[in-house]
This record gives sequence, C-alpha cells and structure tokens, in this order.
Amino acid sequence: MTDRVKRMKESLRVNKYPLCVEMFRLANESLDVTAGEPMLLRRSKLHAHILDNITIFIEPDDLLCGSGASKPFGLEMQYEYGVWTKDEVESLKSEIYDISPEDEEELYRLNERFAGNALNTNLVEAMGKSLGENDRLWPFMKSGVILPPWKDKRGGSGGGFAMSGYGLGPGFSLVCVDYARILNEGAKGILAEARKCLEDLRYDSPDAIEKRSFWEGVIIVFEAWVRFAGRYAALAEQMAEEEDDPVRKAELLEMARICRKVPYEPAGSFREAMQSFWFTFLMICPSPTSTAGRFDQYMYPFYRKDIDEGKITDGEVLELLEIMRCKVMKVNRVSGKANRAKNAGMAKWYNWTIGGQKADGSDATNELSYLLLEAARDTHLPHHTVTVRVHAGTPEKLMLKALECVRSGLGMPAFLGDESYINFFSNQSQTNRLPIEAARDYCATGCVDGNVPAVTRTQVACFFIIPHAMDIAMHNGYCRYTKEMVGLPTGDVTRMATFEEFKRAVYDEIRYLMSMANERINVEMIAERDLFPDVFRSALMKDGVKVGKDMFTRRFDFENGAVLGAVGGVNTGNALYAIKKLVFDEKKYTMEELMKALDADWVGYEAMQKEFKSQPKYGNAYKEVDDMVAEVYKLHADTCLGLPCVYGDSLKPNAISISAHQPGGALTGATADGRKGGEILADASLSPDHGQDTHGPLAVFRSAMEVDQDPYQGTLMNMKFHPSNMKSEDDLKKLGSMIKTYLTHGGKHIQFNVVDRAEMEDAKIHPEEHPELVVRVAGYSAYFTRLPESIQDEVIERTSQDL
Repeated sequence: MTDRVKRMKESLRVNKYPLCVEMFRLANESLDVTAGEPMLLRRSKLHAHILDNITIFIEPDDLLCGSGASKPFGLEMQYEYGVWTKDEVESLKSEIYDISPEDEEELYRLNERFAGNALNTNLVEAMGKSLGENDRLWPFMKSGVILPPWKDKRGGSGGGFAMSGYGLGPGFSLVCVDYARILNEGAKGILAEARKCLEDLRYDSPDAIEKRSFWEGVIIVFEAWVRFAGRYAALAEQMAEEEDDPVRKAELLEMARICRKVPYEPAGSFREAMQSFWFTFLMICPSPTSTAGRFDQYMYPFYRKDIDEGKITDGEVLELLEIMRCKVMKVNRVSGKANRAKNAGMAKWYNWTIGGQKADGSDATNELSYLLLEAARDTHLPHHTVTVRVHAGTPEKLMLKALECVRSGLGMPAFLGDESYINFFSNQSQTNRLPIEAARDYCATGCVDGNVPAVTRTQVACFFIIPHAMDIAMHNGYCRYTKEMVGLPTGDVTRMATFEEFKRAVYDEIRYLMSMANERINVEMIAERDLFPDVFRSALMKDGVKVGKDMFTRRFDFENGAVLGAVGGVNTGNALYAIKKLVFDEKKYTMEELMKALDADWVGYEAMQKEFKSQPKYGNAYKEVDDMVAEVYKLHADTCLGLPCVYGDSLKPNAISISAHQPGGALTGATADGRKGGEILADASLSPDHGQDTHGPLAVFRSAMEVDQDPYQGTLMNMKFHPSNMKSEDDLKKLGSMIKTYLTHGGKHIQFNVVDRAEMEDAKIHPEEHPELVVRVAGYSAYFTRLPESIQDEVIERTSQDL
C-alpha cells in the first residue's frame, strides 16, 4: 500500500456510522411540488433535485470524487421501503449507528410530511393492501416461511432502509448496467439519443405518452448528473485555491479537470474511466447489491492504452484500485431489525467479477484481473467483493493468485463455475434463453446471483425456509410459530402407511406454500413497478433509451425478474432420509413417537434424538442421503419454474442463505435430522450442516455434484480450512485443481474461510484485539467482531477441512 492508501484505510476505523436525513428532506420537497404528475416524471425530478442540492465533500487524500451521502460514512434514511419508527431508530442507535438529536426530530417530522401527502406511499404499505387484507395470504406473511415474518399489515416486518448512494431507492435490483456505454460514449450519447427519440416521437401507439415521459425523464436526470459532476469540479477548484501543498493542489486541479469532462464526455484515460465508473456506480446505489460487473473487461482498454503510452504504471493503477476499495467501505446500508437478522455484519454485496470467458469462449483473464486481486490482498478490507469465474481454460496463474488472496484470511475471492452459469442462461425454455455468446458475458450480481450485464435483471429475491414448510406439512397445515393454520391440510402423518405417501404430503405442502410465496413476490414486483421507476438504470440496459420503457415494465430477451431462495434444503434432505430409514424402513420408531419427540423439542427423547442425529448426513458422499437432498433441490427448482412471474416467464430458483439460516432456524421447530427447535440451519445451500461432514473436502464436493445446479440462478457453498493447510504453493495448486474439477463438473460456486478456530474464539472474548479479523459469512465477507454471536458461533462450528 502507498502511504496515501494506508492513511485512507486507517481513517476507516470508526465506531459509529451517521444516519442522515438530507436526502429524505430533498425527496419530500420534490414530491410536494410534483403531486399529480406521472410517477416516472415525479421520480426523475426528485432524482435531479437530490443531485443538484445534496451536500458534497472531498476528503483528504482522495483522488476519486463522490461519497454517496451528505456526511462521511453516512447512510441516508430512505422513504421508499418503510417507516423508520422511534423503536426502530432506537434499535439502530443501540448498535453502531448514530443520529444527531436534531436530525432524529426532523426524521419524525419528515415521516409525517410524507404520509400527509395522499399521493405518497411506501413499498410495505402498498404491499399490505394486497397481502394484509387477504385471509389466505395474511397468515402466510406472518408465518416466517418467507423471511422476515410480517408483524403488521401496514408496517410489515418493521423499519425501513438507510443506505449510501446518489441513485433512487429502494434499490433491491440485482442488475448490472452498461458501464461500457458511459465510459465509451459518455452521458452526452444518452442525452443525444433521448432528444432524438423525442424529436421522432409520433402519437400512434398506446404507449406513446409513456415513452415521452420516459425520454423527458432521461434528459432531466442525465443533465442533472452532469451538473452534479460539475459541482464536484467547482469544489475541487475551490479547495485547490485554498491548498498550500503544491502536490495536493495539483491533484485537486486534475480532479476538477476530470469532473469537467466525465461523465458527460467519453473517458480518454484510465484515470478518467475510473472517475466516470465511480460516478456511475454511486448512481446505481443506494442498493446493497450494486455490482461493478466485469470490471476487468470494460476497463481493460483504458488500462492497456495508458500502459502502452507510458501514461500510467501498474503501481499507480493499483493505488487507484485500492482507493476504490477504501471508498466502497464507506458505501453502506442498514435495514430494520427483523431484516438485519438475515443479513448480519453490515452485509453488502458490491461484486467485481473477473476472469471467465469472452464471447468466443476464449479466456478473458488480463492484467487487471491480477491487479484487482492484489488490491484486495494488499488492503485486507472485506469490501468490495471479488469473484473469479472459472472454466476449463482458466490459467493456473490466476487460480494461484486468487488462492494467495484466500490464504490471507480475507474470505475472497469466491469462485463461480462458468459451465453451470452459462447453462442457466442458454438452456432454459425455448422461449426464454440466450445465445451462448451472450450467456458467456454473465457476472455476479449480489453475492452469487447470475445476470448478464444490461441484458437481464432480477428485481425481487426472497428466502424460503424449507424445513419450516416441512414442519407445517407434518402438522397438517398448522404453523407452530404463529399457532394458526397456514398451509394445506395434507393429512395426519401418523396415519400414513408408506414413506412415499408421507413424502408426497410434504412435497404438496411445500409446493402450496411456494405458490403463496410467489404471489407475495408478484405483489412486490407490481408495487415496485408502479412506485419506483428509475430512468437512470433503465437507460443503461440494452436498447434502454430506444425502447423508452422503465426496466420494470419491459420484457427482456431472458426473463429472470424474481428468484426464490431455498434455505435449509440440506436439513430437509437429511430429515427425510432419517425418517425413511428409522420410521418406514427399519420401523424402529413410529411416526406418532417422532411427532411427540419433535413437539417436545426432543426433551425426554434424548436417546431417540441421538439416533436421528447419527444417521448418515449430506456432505460425506453417502449416495442415498445425497440423492434425497438433490431431490429436495429439484422440487424447489421445478416448482419455481412452474410458477408465473408478472414480469414474464417464470419465477427462478435460487439457493443462498446470506445469514437467513439463523432467523430461519429460530422460527423452525425441532427437525428429524436431530436438530433442536430454534437452532441455526445449515448455512449457504450446498454446505453440509455444521460439523456433520467428516470425510474430507472431496466427499463434500461429490455430495454437491449430485445436485443439479444448472436450473439455479445461484447456489452457494462454504468451506473452511486451517491456515496450516495452505502454506505452500503445492497446497494452493492442489486446492486449485479441486476447485476447477468441481466447477467444471456441475458445481456453481465455492468460497473459503482460512482461519484459526482459536483466533475466532479469542475474538469473541477480546474483540478489541481482533479488529481486522475477516470471515466469509455467505456471499460476503465481514469483520468477525461485528457479527451477532449466533453467526460467529456458526462460522466457528463449520468443519475445518484438511487437504
């Protein structure tokens, strides 16, 4: 690290993150004066008002303009998702967030002002009108089968969102915009196209007025964005006038020059491209899932040109990449306390995808791929995430560089299998698939969710707790958590004569509950389409300006508008196997005895619990139990693909947990895999349950390869090694070979923790002595000491493998 980066990294050590109300105030000002206008124009004018008026600043040592909030490290309280009530704010203040008394008082006034405008509504309120007033769906919304459970028909699960970024909320989108277009054409290309579309508009189609509003909105927002960059240029010039240090003065003047040029003009150098990218990235935020896409691909021409012309060195490029990492650390998000439980540790998924293939199938690795890994290892910061795409032709050199980064204890990069991801996009139904050349351009959005830049987008992602659904089935549709009927009365399981009859009842219940989950997803998608049009993101999709529609109202070449994430599939498969063997095959216990034991949380049935827990478990290459887990995931995938999505085609299956396996487990009673009620579920989706994989990493890979992962938009597997297993280059080569074999034979994802159990246990007792201990939670890394104790314990209890 350069001295500059060292200082910037040191400045990241803060105890509290400020909650800001400036963006909410500006939003209210704009909404008050645009009442009655089309929502698309209201939102566009609101966006412009924020860009023209939000407080901006340039911090010491910075070479990239733009911070994402009105205060350093700030999170702007959002109005779009839900209401920040006093109890929710107090919950934030009890953690690592702070708000000044003046801003807190203003926040409550802004809540009242927003609610007082009859034309305003937030997402939860809009969803509640459909979900909360339906006698069939309301019990489901409270049940916790989908996280988080709602507790109020108008307030949902409670709380709102507070995030950094200059874009529009609520920012759930899993989408990668066309960064290359801004870098190569500039905003002026977008503006010119929008003006030409308006000039050529003819009122001869039902959507002509809608298109006019869209193009007007594009002009409003992109012109404001250019003015916003100009504000930074003026600030840099003012700071340069007051600067005594000639070196810093020159830096500020160069920053001003660049902001006068980009993002309006095309970038002409790597430094200009970095600033243009950063301005664009901040406009994609606020979102916890904003992605840089294939950064090493679209930035490479600028890097190569400047290197060849001697205008920049690798050391200077590395410094800029490390500055970018420091800046990403200040772009944050937080949600209500119920939502925080399923994404612990300040979770965010700002993903930079590297490597993989070009459209023709050749390897895409370049010098920037290596420099991005070096920047991650050098700074040892948990964000941004780096993800390596792996295919048969991935160079061993890249695998070794990536594993050197993993060995440092950073928990990244993650590794994705090109074969399975490309199959997801190219082998769907005849009416919903991409050419293989387009599919090869996929990137990770969020943690592991595949999307093709500017070509596909996912708007809603929910977590479905499969063991909880199975428990409802075993209780004939009754939810033990809410103590009311939620599902179908599929029959008294104690009267079922065969395992197939029992399994059919469980699967029927799961399908029924998934169908209600899909209804809940569709309600959210409709509400977001109506409430939250966003011309900036939409214009940067494929043919975004020409089509003249918001990205929520148009049909894309490949539709994956929503995904339903499977949580606890491994627990479910393990439980089904144990029931088959001990109840139906060996008849050692009756179903009535099992139900009594589960309802008693195994209390008084400890010997029985021990036997259920000791049955073969997924992750040890036991064919029969692995097949049961694979069948559960096939059920989830097939059911999703048979459910209609209101944006087009079908719901798509996903299998990640983030940290949802903790609150999901907390809501789920005792299960037949020997787990007690309330205990955490298996993490990720293809990770074995904690401590139950005893036959080494190859057995884990063999178990996971029994699952057909191609239908899934993403799957997730965590694996842990002790640092002593990765000391030599031969160790890294051995692990790299295992990774490549798994990912070229049906595997979709793998990521690692390389950490000492003793260090984690000491960090729980003495957190102040381990401020930089980083672990991989799910699809993101986090500081260990900022995780809740339940997730800390879960990471500690993951099996430590040996090579």
